[in-house]
Amino acid sequence: MSENWVLKEDEAVELLALLITSARIQMEEPAQYGPLRLLTAAERLSGMMLERASEKSLAFLQENIERIPDMHMTMSDVEAYRAALDERCRAVAACLLRHSSLSEAAP
Repeated sequence: MSENWVLKEDEAVELLALLITSARIQMEEPAQYGPLRLLTAAERLSGMMLERASEKSLAFLQENIERIPDMHMTMSDVEAYRAALDERCRAVAACLLRHSSLSEAAP
């Protein structure tokens, strides 16, 4: 087994169970619950990764764990929810840049 794995098998199964059952539940839930379920999965994945994360990912993961629960509270305010999701997307982009050679090539 590779020592670079981010998740243990039982953690991956837990995350798969959340994703699959969330997909099923989404069939009867309001549309805005879809992003909520995905954020819940992202929050769980961030928590599972935290103790094994590289320095390039650590700040991003800590920030997600800290901010995602607050986003659940803004779900009824569609514009605030959208703005919070946009902010998280910018954070993902910054994390991806840290992992790529693009950030090293930037002036």
